Amino acid sequence: MACVMLAGSIEAQSPAQPVPGHPIGRCVRVLGVTAPEDAKTVGFEYVELALQDLLPLGEEEFERIVVRIRGLGLPAISGYGFLPGDLQMVGPSVDWEKVDESLGRGLDRAKRLGLSMVVFGNLNNRSRRAPDGFAAAEARKQLVEFGRRAASQGKKRGITVLIEPMLPNATNTINTVADGLELVEAVNDPHFQMLVDFSFMTMGKEDMAILHRAARHIRQVEISNPNGRVYPKRADEADYASFFRALKQGGYQGGFSIHGQPTEFFTDAPRAIGVLRTVAAGVWGTH
Repeated sequence: MACVMLAGSIEAQSPAQPVPGHPIGRCVRVLGVTAPEDAKTVGFEYVELALQDLLPLGEEEFERIVVRIRGLGLPAISGYGFLPGDLQMVGPSVDWEKVDESLGRGLDRAKRLGLSMVVFGNLNNRSRRAPDGFAAAEARKQLVEFGRRAASQGKKRGITVLIEPMLPNATNTINTVADGLELVEAVNDPHFQMLVDFSFMTMGKEDMAILHRAARHIRQVEISNPNGRVYPKRADEADYASFFRALKQGGYQGGFSIHGQPTEFFTDAPRAIGVLRTVAAGVWGTH
């Protein structure tokens, strides 16, 4: 299929064939919606779960979710929002005992859902916002300490914790892939790695060349059209190809989770899957 479509303006009308090693997934809410089941219907290859909705559930209700997700017939490989949004990891009042308790609860629930990865980002960004005037060096030490604690607890459960760089309007620590790479290398544990968001890199104008070094630590990628954080519609609407090529040069093996808002899901989703599979095929090939 089509390297031709990388540079052209042809719109993908239906999903291309899956690219081995690079599945296309969907970030989904679970409570009160059929998003996980809809993801399977349109041809996504896995789901990434919004865990912040599931943390407060009582045991009986959570067990029903576990049965539902494990019976989905589609892998649930990761989840975001696995820690309370108000849990502080940076600043003068960090309570490490509380952090450890929250890590244990979030990771236990992730394990029961069958997840192999969880993401420290998204709605968790308040947790790593340093108070005004707080020393940057001290904030970095605290994030390294968090990373080591998260890795230790993740290892016990067979789960890798992924740090997600976020834009400055969300948090004032770990804003770039370069920041995330520095943190992961300081923690130096295989159970603390990275997730990278294409839209955030694009909006932050970060040089894709950093991916040549970072890709060996990247375990998952989230992707959307950065012009509105919507589902991809065309291969040439954003520089997806350069992003994929930089990941390939760094040796990335893993999925691409669409994290954006569709207008009409059952139209937008198959088209987005087709666009990303086509770009991936043009970069990695189909075998």
